[in-house]
Amino acid sequence: MKQLPDDAVRIVCAVNHSYLLPLAVMLKSLQAHLRPECRCELYLLHTGIPEEGIAAISSTIETHSILLSQEQLAEAPCAARFPPEASAPLLLPELLPSVVERVLFLDADLLVMRDVAELWETPLDERVLAAAPDAAVPLCSAPRGVKGWQALGIPHDAAYFNCGVLLIHLGRWRERNVTQRALRYFENTREPIDFLHQEALNAVLWDDWKRLDPRWNLLASRAGRSFDRSGREDWKRPGIVHFAGRMKPWRAAIGGPFNAPYQRALADVLPLLSPEPADWMDRFVSLYDRHLRAVLYPLEQYLWRRRFL
Repeated sequence: MKQLPDDAVRIVCAVNHSYLLPLAVMLKSLQAHLRPECRCELYLLHTGIPEEGIAAISSTIETHSILLSQEQLAEAPCAARFPPEASAPLLLPELLPSVVERVLFLDADLLVMRDVAELWETPLDERVLAAAPDAAVPLCSAPRGVKGWQALGIPHDAAYFNCGVLLIHLGRWRERNVTQRALRYFENTREPIDFLHQEALNAVLWDDWKRLDPRWNLLASRAGRSFDRSGREDWKRPGIVHFAGRMKPWRAAIGGPFNAPYQRALADVLPLLSPEPADWMDRFVSLYDRHLRAVLYPLEQYLWRRRFL
């Protein structure tokens, strides 16, 4: 097994106070699967997490707290259905210390089920970043993919990646002006942009990313479900599971094979942080996902592709 460098695995997350609990779950699960000789440190980008929340996270992992200013947030694109810090990944080169060259960006709504040191050791082959293909948006040309992909010179069969797990070389990001190019995409695109920085990064890095094994970003809404017709069995050897979308297992139980392991991980952090009570929508989504979704999935996909969901 290869030896890790002395400078630790550098994790970056961008959250607000409402995602503090899932962040703690993600980090706890990450540490639980990490090889003993490996050290991690977290760069936590946030918009005002209380000190006691920072302290709770710091008890799990060495944490560098970075408070995002309104001026910094104004540089990144925003949308009403996303929190302000959602596009913070576009600003990583200016937000992180210049000595930090390689980072692993992780969304908070993840469950780590394998040693991320394996992921950290992935060679990037001169690419800006490595990511896993998106199970919901397979191609840049797919519905809710990259707008105007033909005009951008993107081939019809160019794969589209999910930004929940990104291994990034910040030096190459700066050299290739990724942030500026992504912001130009927002300025020039007149159609609705579905997934903010994810869509913009696919637009400008469609030929400059390395494909990770899908097990490093399995979408819990599809992986291992009866309605998933992909034929893939990556979910049987998961690396990282991503609870993207409306179904959040820290709010209410969900369907599929990953609810039980998430609930076990959640129980480990509840002594540190308390969950917010589930509202009527959480309970409805839980009922739908566990009992109705397999039957109604074709309708759900039809509505999703047309942006009704």
